[in-house]
Parts: sequence; C-alpha cells; structure tokens
Amino acid sequence: MDEAPEQRSDVDLRRVSPQELRQILQLHELFVSRRPGGRRAVLAYYDLSQTDLSDQDLSGADLTGVRLHRANLKNTCLRGAKLSTADLRAANLNGADLTGADLRSSCLRGAQLNRAKLPNADMSKLSPLKGRDTTQATDEIPRTDLSSVEAHDCDLSGAKLGGASIIRADLTDANLTQTDLCGADLRNANITGAVLESADLSGANLSGASLRGAMLANAKLAGAQLTGVDVSGAILDRDALAGAAGTEGLQGASLRRVSSDELVEILRLHQLWLDSRGAQGQRATLSDCDLSGCDLRKAKLALAVLARAVLRGADFSEASLVMSDLSFADLRDARLDRADMRGAKLVRAHLSGASMLRVNLMPLENVGDRKYDFPANLEGAKLGRADLRDAQMKQAKLGNVDLSGANLDRADLREADLNNANLKDATASKTQFEGASLRDVRNLRDRDEPKASVNAR
Repeated sequence: MDEAPEQRSDVDLRRVSPQELRQILQLHELFVSRRPGGRRAVLAYYDLSQTDLSDQDLSGADLTGVRLHRANLKNTCLRGAKLSTADLRAANLNGADLTGADLRSSCLRGAQLNRAKLPNADMSKLSPLKGRDTTQATDEIPRTDLSSVEAHDCDLSGAKLGGASIIRADLTDANLTQTDLCGADLRNANITGAVLESADLSGANLSGASLRGAMLANAKLAGAQLTGVDVSGAILDRDALAGAAGTEGLQGASLRRVSSDELVEILRLHQLWLDSRGAQGQRATLSDCDLSGCDLRKAKLALAVLARAVLRGADFSEASLVMSDLSFADLRDARLDRADMRGAKLVRAHLSGASMLRVNLMPLENVGDRKYDFPANLEGAKLGRADLRDAQMKQAKLGNVDLSGANLDRADLREADLNNANLKDATASKTQFEGASLRDVRNLRDRDEPKASVNAR
C-alpha cells in the first residue's frame, strides 16, 4: 500500500518557558554574530510544538530530536543546524534557509517548504551507533519522512535524500540538481517542472509520479520504478530509461519523427487552413513530434499546435507563431529571432540558450467580436541563458519563469507579470519594467534604470 513510515513514538521531551526561550535566542544571536557572551542554542529534545520562531537566526543551533510540530519557522535561518530525528510535522518552513543542515531521520510529513533552501542538506537515514547489533539497529531507525510536503520552488540541490519517504510530495519546480534520491520512495509525487539534472534516482520508486516538463538530463535511473509515470514534455536521456523498470507504462515518452516531405505537406495544408479560415486544408498538429534542428525560417504556423514537441536547435527566425501552442515544448538552443509570437502559449517550455532577438511576445489584441486581448503566456518556462535583447514582451505572463543568466537588455517588459521569476545573473540594461508586477522576484538588479522604473504591483 501507499503508506508512509510509522510516526515516531512519543518520548519525554523537555519544555521551556517563553522567557527561557527568549533568553536562549538572545544568547544565540550574540553567538552567531560572534559577540561577547554569546552561546549556541541547545534545544535538543525540547518540545517546541506550535512555537513561533519565524525570521529567527538559528544557524548552527542544536535542535536534535526537537519537536516542532506545527511550529512557525517561516524565513528562519537554520544553516548548518542539527535537526536529526526532529519532529517537523506540518511545520511552516516556507522561505527557511536550511543549507547544509543535518536532518537525518527527521519527520517533515505535511510540512510547508515552499521556496525553502536546503542545498547540501543531509536528509539520509541515521547510521546505527557503534557497538549495537547493526541489522536490528538499522531497522529501528526511521528514514527521513517528507511525505505530503508542499515544496514548490524548493532548493534541494546536492541534498542527500537516499531512501527517504517522499510519497505524495508536491515538488513542483523544485531544484533537485545533483540530489541523491537513490532508493527514495516518490510514489505519486508531483515533480512537475522540477530540475533533476545529474540527480541519482537509482532504485527509486516513482510509480504514479508526475514529471511533466521536468529536466532530467544526465539523471541516473538504473533500477528506478517508473510504472505510470507521466513524462510529458520532460527532458530526459532516452538511453537512461534502458535500465529502469516499468517503462512500458510511461506516459508521454513516445515521440514521432516527421520527415522533410511530410513537414512540407503539413505546412502547405496549414497555410490553406489559415487562408480559408478553416474551410479547407488542415490545422498543423505537431504535438509530441521530434522536429529537432528543422529549418522553419519564415514558416507560417499561426494557431499551430506544437505542445510537447522536441524542437531543440530548430530555426524559427521570422516565423509566424501567433497564438500557437508550444506548452512543454523543448526549444533549447532554438532560434526565434524576430519571430511573431503574439499571444503564443509557452507554458513550461524549455528555452534554455534560445536566441530570441527582437521576438514579438506582445498580446494579440482585439480578437473576435468582443475584442479580447490575448497576452503571451510563458508561465513556468525555463529561459536560462536565453538571448532576449530588444524582445517585445509587454503584458506577457512570466510568473515563475527562470530567466537566470538571460540577456534582457532593452527588452520591453512593461505591465508584464514577473511574479516569483528568477533573474539570477540576468542582464537588464535599459530594460523597461514600468507597471510590471515584480512580487517575489529573485535577484533583480537595477542596471541603467532608476529605481522608480522598477515598480512592484
């Protein structure tokens, strides 16, 4: 059955008064800042259930075996803290920093870890103490439990999660680069849009999980159980699937290769369909097709359906892709220079390294009798290192977009929705942000623009 490990049995835990806790936190603050009289916080095996520790700096604190059930640890700094065997069930850890923390055999079942930082955290299973019967002791030690956690956009890069229970966890858009997930139980987990580059999933159980739009380049899948896994629009090495089990039940794994002659005919019929307003010809439907490296310069593909298509290295320079559906498409290293993509749908598309000079991603205006406007939708897309110089992206939907390392010089982002976008190492010289929604935008740095031009809504 799809059951999580048994809850830890109750043990006698010490309690602390609010006054005592306040003093411990004050002394720890002095300790962290290396001021005289400081003392490391030692709260091992204390009961701090439902305690509000939000925004505190508990770096390096000893919280071994602590009970923090339903505690508020929002934006708390726990870098390098000792939290092995801690009870963090249903705790609020949104935005918390647990970089390098020791969370071995801890229980985080049902916790909130949205946008939390856990790079290089140790969440493996504790080793038995020396001198004990190894087999019996190992059976007694619980594995780390992350079942049913909500961890949107959580950074777990380089973390040790071997053998952990991550059943039904929501890891949407999480960073799992080089994460050790060997033997982990990820049944029915939602890993949509997550980055799992070079992650070790050897022997992991992913049955029923969703990996839609996930990045799995160079991931290890030997012995992994993939029964019923949805990999629609995911980037993965097909050769890596050879050593996995249950691949015959994968959803969205098959791609159809389109020949040059067939593509020419599809484009001809689509043009006829456009010219006749649907009365003749046939709409181009190229979903789940492999068109890698195809030359589609100046192609007329308005309203075409290319969802989940593999278009890596394809050339769409000056092509018409108005209102086209490219959601979950693989457009890595593609050329989209001066392409007309007004109102296009690029939800969770992979556009890393794409050339998009002067691309038109403005809204398609006054459509139909009711004069609707359709903005371009790139929500959740990956645009790392993309070249977007002089791009027209007014009113574009760019929520949760990864623009790390992208070149946005002179781009028009007026009134765009950039909520929760990642702009780490992006360049934005003379970029227009007037009226843009910039709530929770990460790493946005003013370049040549005055601060008044970067308005958060």
